Amino acid sequence: MRTSGLWLDVLELPEALQRTLDANAGVDDAIAALRDPSVRRVVATGNGAAYYVAFAIALAALESRQGPELVALPAGVVADPRFAWREGDRLLAISSSGEFKDVVRAIEQGAPRPVVAITANADSTLGRLADAVALQTVLHQRAITHTQALAGALAIGLRIWGGVTGDRELAAVPDDGPTALATAIDVAADWAEGAFAAPLPVAAASFGGGPAWAAALETALLLKEIARIPAEGAETREGATSVMYGLNPQHLVLALGTEGDPGFAEAVDVCGATGATVVTVPGGTNVDRRYAFATLLPATCAASGVLANLGGHDIDNPTWTDAYYATARASGKATP
Repeated sequence: MRTSGLWLDVLELPEALQRTLDANAGVDDAIAALRDPSVRRVVATGNGAAYYVAFAIALAALESRQGPELVALPAGVVADPRFAWREGDRLLAISSSGEFKDVVRAIEQGAPRPVVAITANADSTLGRLADAVALQTVLHQRAITHTQALAGALAIGLRIWGGVTGDRELAAVPDDGPTALATAIDVAADWAEGAFAAPLPVAAASFGGGPAWAAALETALLLKEIARIPAEGAETREGATSVMYGLNPQHLVLALGTEGDPGFAEAVDVCGATGATVVTVPGGTNVDRRYAFATLLPATCAASGVLANLGGHDIDNPTWTDAYYATARASGKATP
């Protein structure tokens, strides 16, 4: 796992994020586009990890009483011709490549203007179609799995929404991100290599509270994507009251602890009582939980990588790669 492209990408997280924050490219333009008094609702969208970033931003926004409504929806919903835009709507489109076809289709089918994009590629289709483009820095993406793109998009999104709402505290949340990520990376690999062993679980679940609910969805994606283990992600209370229904001793639960999650200990106990192996993931405490989605990422990537090695899977080039690009990109190919 330590020699994989995925882990090399993770090691660069602090530097990539710092460059994103220092550049602050396009953030002011994005804020201006969404702060207009005519804006009533912002629809944030993306696919996979990008959608989970949108969801994390929307969950963080629930902790503020200011600004317009912010909702997060998968790109497939927003690109559906039956999706009804309302007066005062705006689109916040998230795609690191800028080529995810449903995000592009949503704009081409008449999303209200101005459209705001968060991307790593200003020259992409999304970058050209959007009216305001906030740029993130991705130093490398050796693995197909998104890491630097996730951390950067979340930071930019929180800065934008803090600016839109006038919530300076929210806008400043990502500022400590590089240091927090470096701390999380320091413990992640050793933790993962000591936490998991054969036999592999037949299925898995994850849960987290508040904005870490989005992290639970991403963790489940990583387990499916990298370790090829069927998994679901849930909010903490749902972990204790619905996820636990199907658990047994062959299953794994990754518990994503964050500061002030009132139901976390009970969910751990309830899931553990089923006989499932419950593992608490480091990286989500001692940080603002609105950025914990990113600081939990080193450990969840490390866990997925260790489990992938145990299962004999290629961490960086899973077997589903070609099928993904065929359906996700308009070109049917990976974006350079």
